[in-house]
Amino acid sequence: MQGLRAARNAGIAVPKAIIDKAMDYFRQTTNADGGISYGWHTRGKSNGPVLTIAAIASSASAGEYDSDLVKRWLRYCQPNVSFVGSPHSEYTRLYLSQIAYNLGEDRYAKLFPNSRPEERWTWSKYRKDTFDHLKETQGADGSWSTGNIGPVFSTAVNLIAMQLDKASLPAFQR
Repeated sequence: MQGLRAARNAGIAVPKAIIDKAMDYFRQTTNADGGISYGWHTRGKSNGPVLTIAAIASSASAGEYDSDLVKRWLRYCQPNVSFVGSPHSEYTRLYLSQIAYNLGEDRYAKLFPNSRPEERWTWSKYRKDTFDHLKETQGADGSWSTGNIGPVFSTAVNLIAMQLDKASLPAFQR
């Protein structure tokens, strides 16, 4: 989904039908609990919050920020993933940082008006905790090697998360 958004931003025609098919795939692989299955072959069994987090971030690339499906996914993720307070895998951070950025300071409250302020996901909460963690774990050479995939991927993902404030990458602009 994010690749399609980047292609569209670069001036490449991306038919709406393709975006619609991708969103339909997300709908079809969303389980009763609100979590995402890896694919049709595992429908009915959520594969944990990470795939659902990726779906939320990807749906924003399709312009879906506040649909009922996005709300359902957020409700599933909230009790199943720590928004702040603990380090995440780089893969989780890649998508969770985008969700936090897209939620900004008030979108969560608008999606869930009856939510308590302390349970709301906001960019400022996520940013403070995550950026503090990244400062503490950055190596002397400027890289991160905290993940199990390797320093190149870890560093790239952490830099993507940190640039969101400046919206340097067009694919992640609000």
